[in-house]
Amino acid sequence: MPIDNHSGSDFAAGTSKLNQNDRNTAKTQDEAIKAVEIFRISDTESADGKTQDKVIVERAITIMVNGVGSFTILCTPTDIKALAVGFVFTEGIISSMDDVISISSDPAIPDVIAIVTEDQSVASTNRNLVVTSSCGLCGVRNIEELLARANQCGDSLKIPRDTLTAVLENMESMQHVFSQTGGAHAAGIFTVDGEIVAFAEDIGRHNTMDKAIGKCILEGRPTGGCGIVLSGRVSFEMVAKAARAGIGLILAVSAPSSFAIDAAGKLNVTICGFARAGRANVYTHPERICDLRCD
Repeated sequence: MPIDNHSGSDFAAGTSKLNQNDRNTAKTQDEAIKAVEIFRISDTESADGKTQDKVIVERAITIMVNGVGSFTILCTPTDIKALAVGFVFTEGIISSMDDVISISSDPAIPDVIAIVTEDQSVASTNRNLVVTSSCGLCGVRNIEELLARANQCGDSLKIPRDTLTAVLENMESMQHVFSQTGGAHAAGIFTVDGEIVAFAEDIGRHNTMDKAIGKCILEGRPTGGCGIVLSGRVSFEMVAKAARAGIGLILAVSAPSSFAIDAAGKLNVTICGFARAGRANVYTHPERICDLRCD
């Protein structure tokens, strides 16, 4: 299956993986952050004045599927290939990279990425949609359709509470865009050992999940039996995306919604909300925290 990527940088042979990661991080920050001139109001009028600030970039990216369905996503324009793959996966258009014939982009139109799938009819009912950075259900006709895509998660993931704290600390150390702008959400898929194997930042909560899931799909890395850590709240569609990928535990810094809790209960997903070092609220399926007394 050919994957044409015209936007990535080619690194010289022999460059270490660490240097590649450093360069990728720097490139991502360049694409995700913009300097703007502002007028700052301070607590003392004498300190008021013009200065520069850094803001997160938001831009429209269009995913063309089979030349028929188009999805315009308002996002931070990094990890675009992963975003596209993760999006069409969580939308139910593909189940794996085996369903994809090609992914391509054109330098002349960098804000468009084209995906051709084996099943040419899959995008015909969901076409010409605009997905905002706050939207997680824009490509779905009804809730039943979304639930039907997600199977119940398996029970293979068992994780101690100390690992949850380690995952939170690891995510915080990786949030480079947020640390400079204060405007980025984050998501990281982690293993039972607490290693974050796919991480993404974006203006949109749902985009971070699609990017992280998409990275795993592109790398051929199974997501079943993994967890995902989120920097924001947990809504229904976040649970549905996790279940679609077989991710059995959501560790979130903020709160879940009632609908998210109901869906997680049905889909066998553990939600840990208001997570901080050493503590969290476990809303569903606490049995996955292996050293937690649930009596």
